[in-house]
Amino acid sequence: MTAKTLAVLVTEVLQVVLLTVIAFALGWSPHGNPFAVVLLLVLGTAAFSGLGLLMAGTLRAEATLGAANLVFLLLLVGGGVIVPLEKFPPGAQDVLALLPISALSDGLRDVLRHGAAMPWGDLGILAVWAALGLAAAGRFFRWE
Repeated sequence: MTAKTLAVLVTEVLQVVLLTVIAFALGWSPHGNPFAVVLLLVLGTAAFSGLGLLMAGTLRAEATLGAANLVFLLLLVGGGVIVPLEKFPPGAQDVLALLPISALSDGLRDVLRHGAAMPWGDLGILAVWAALGLAAAGRFFRWE
């Protein structure tokens, strides 16, 4: 599982480099600490890899793709990427802010757009999701 997560990280590095080059060519001017961005991306990758491996190791192969796509869409809508968290009721906002997609997108937005310092709260949420997701995947993964 560590090897799979590292393979995803290598692919992600290539994607980030390509997107960054294109963004700079289009006039993008990021703000903030590049180290914070790297930490957010690494912890976000670990969190989502853990969840993906948990799903792949516990669901039948036929169900994994459908379930992963459903979770992906729900996270995009409920995690502040497509619909801002402010559009949800206050109680739901508190819960949705604890999702890994919310922490990743909020942290990256705060650092790259607003020049925020190290987003410790978002990093903490991602670290918890990464630890729990990878631990659960390690515990329940079946090689079938």
